[in-house]
Amino acid sequence: MIEQKILTYLGFAAKAKKLVYGKDHIREYIKNPKLKNKVIIIAKDAGDRVKKDIKIRCDISRVPFIEISTKSELSKATGMVNVSVLGIKDENLAKSIIKLNLQKEG
Repeated sequence: MIEQKILTYLGFAAKAKKLVYGKDHIREYIKNPKLKNKVIIIAKDAGDRVKKDIKIRCDISRVPFIEISTKSELSKATGMVNVSVLGIKDENLAKSIIKLNLQKEG
């Protein structure tokens, strides 16, 4: 249920062109000091090296990350192809996704 809501939010972000993807863009996004509310979405079936790299970068920069869904479900939700890691540039959407994830964990 909550995972489905997060996927819906990702669809909104995609329509608004507020998604960050691609290794270099994700790294810039994580380091960007102008954005206060950031969140990284990682597909559960992303490669181990990719997951480890992103998680380390997120921990260093104190950016929350969420592991949900599969690459195909993320791709379907965003209208992209073969997406394993995403960042959300819309700070309100990022905040909402973090809150939803906290509900899921809590």
